[in-house]
Amino acid sequence: MGDEQHFWGLVWPDVEGLIIDAVDVVGNVVWIDLHARQPTVKCPSCGVSAPRVHSTYMRRLADRPLGGRRVLLRLRIRRFLCDNGLCSRRTMAEQVSCLTTPYRRRTQALARMVQAIGLAVGGRASGARLAGYLPVQASRDVILGELRRLPDPPSAQVTILGIDEFAFRKGATYGTVLIDVETRRPIDLLPNRTADAVAAWLADHPEIKVICRDRCSTFSQAAARAAPDAIQVADRWHLLHSLARAVERTAHQHRACLRKDAETDDLDQRQGPSDPTSLAALIGPPEPSNPPDRQLLARVRQWHTDIHQLRERGWTISAIADRLGRDRKTVRHYLTTDLDQVLASARERRPNGHINRFKPYLQQRFRGGATNAAALFREIRERGYRGSRVVVTKYIATLRAGTAVPEPRQPCSQPPPHYDLDHAPP
Repeated sequence: MGDEQHFWGLVWPDVEGLIIDAVDVVGNVVWIDLHARQPTVKCPSCGVSAPRVHSTYMRRLADRPLGGRRVLLRLRIRRFLCDNGLCSRRTMAEQVSCLTTPYRRRTQALARMVQAIGLAVGGRASGARLAGYLPVQASRDVILGELRRLPDPPSAQVTILGIDEFAFRKGATYGTVLIDVETRRPIDLLPNRTADAVAAWLADHPEIKVICRDRCSTFSQAAARAAPDAIQVADRWHLLHSLARAVERTAHQHRACLRKDAETDDLDQRQGPSDPTSLAALIGPPEPSNPPDRQLLARVRQWHTDIHQLRERGWTISAIADRLGRDRKTVRHYLTTDLDQVLASARERRPNGHINRFKPYLQQRFRGGATNAAALFREIRERGYRGSRVVVTKYIATLRAGTAVPEPRQPCSQPPPHYDLDHAPP
């Protein structure tokens, strides 16, 4: 027994107060039976020492491999009685320092090894394969569970904060990501993108001096409410993105004028040399048969391609629907319909995109005193709007709240009677 205790001290030098009862090797597993020798334990609720033993049970723990073999510990645990009559806890199980953790089926040393594997491979499934070569039995879920037990790394005070939204599920559920702009590292994630959640977080961090955000009114309201002294700036990506969308929207709003200028330049070119600095020479005539590739149409093309590729591999309609997260009727429609017809149907189902074309008109009528959403909906409906009334009502609400982005005034008093949906701005 003395040699066994010396062996335990060499392999586990940080663990004290254990007695080895037996060691057995069965195949590729080393079984070690042991028990603790501490006379008393402290109650985790009241802190009073408990000397009386209530009962015992066997606890099996996995430990670090030894000599290429797995090591399993059969630890006999004693449950003690709490003699403090004012304590709500009656019994408690003993814990061995530096060895056991409540409800964990592996020792602390093995848990640190699993965490190191997960950090090395980024928590991917390859970590389970790597653990099998060590040998350590740890599935992907076990590795991820151990990584979640790690405490968050300490972060220094943030003076320049970046705020942006991210999608838990694109188009359905969004959250807020907070980034330290100086170190370019995320510091926190919020479960939603409401102004109250962002304002509550900013209120707990008064050291922030600069807030870098997009043009979302939610973030600007939260910053103005919780950090009024902080400077709000727009980040470079959103500035370029907004500029590109504004240029595209303006070009499509005035495509009739561009087409007219292009026809004039063609006539001048037939009659004589044209001005090389003319607008039509710089931009060129619009191509009605080539509409801009918007996000919705790009997604439809990708879904159509993925569905047909999986079908060619022999997948069933139900399997394709489960894989892509689409309805079975949608998958069947994509399989039996040409891509051009699917894209045409998608263009007819874009109520959120249609409202962008009518925003200048709605803002002009709103400034003129027309604030009834139902009446404005009927007006733009007569002028070609095919979207939902709910979208118009929500946009009028932003105009009442003063959070809508100002749109350029329309060059003419009367909008065209019909809008070409194939060339509507995004």
